[in-house]
Amino acid sequence: MSARRDMIDLHAHLLPGIDDGPPDLAAALALADAAVRDGTRVVAATPHIDFIYGVAPAGLPARMAELREALASEGIPLELVQGGELAPHRTLDLSEAELEAIALGGSRCVLLECPFMRAADLMTRLVAYLQAKGFRVLLAHPERSPVFLEDPAALRTLVERGAYAQLTAGSLGGVFGGAVRRASRSFLERGLIHVVASDAHVARGPRSPAVRALVSGALAEWRQDGALADWLCAEAPRALLTDAELPPPPPWRGGRRGFRVWR
Repeated sequence: MSARRDMIDLHAHLLPGIDDGPPDLAAALALADAAVRDGTRVVAATPHIDFIYGVAPAGLPARMAELREALASEGIPLELVQGGELAPHRTLDLSEAELEAIALGGSRCVLLECPFMRAADLMTRLVAYLQAKGFRVLLAHPERSPVFLEDPAALRTLVERGAYAQLTAGSLGGVFGGAVRRASRSFLERGLIHVVASDAHVARGPRSPAVRALVSGALAEWRQDGALADWLCAEAPRALLTDAELPPPPPWRGGRRGFRVWR
């Protein structure tokens, strides 16, 4: 990855005291500072939108404003944009206005969580439902979901139908095990991944906002150049935030022909 390229993180649990992310403002500021030090300049705050934490989309603007004020007061140069990690079981429960309230950066792109259980054709139906309402869908961490680990063709089908996919940086570093890391490479090679994000929950450790070293290290090991990292961590995320068409990705060096289905 270019040493000077500012990164855009579309998946981070940054709002304090709202889900399993930072428990208080001090921890949230530490997480934000760690992200900036790693080279991130824009972060979408994406709390869990599910029935476990009961986050109300209508209450998010006030929480965002509080954190923005604290970031400015501490001199942390991080641009915070709206978002939410939408759980599959909550999707049909939200109104269109609530979906707009958690769309990334006020765009028409919704971050939809991939389930950690077998879910048959659930994701196919939910993606179609959101698309019918005029939303783009960014699938969160498909490399960690049994749905796609056991059936990679299912992810390929969703991408071919217009969905986008977000890989977690920690997956590239083996944080979630060897099988997830191998799936991450396979999905990347086949053009099924459009974004790499942190899915950060804490300032330090395996769930930190450190993205640059994990992405650059893995791609270098797999003999890819920095242009692909820039596309995954800056160019494609920017396009999704602005409802623009994604620029073509750099080709996977040494990849098999016929697998580039990036959309």
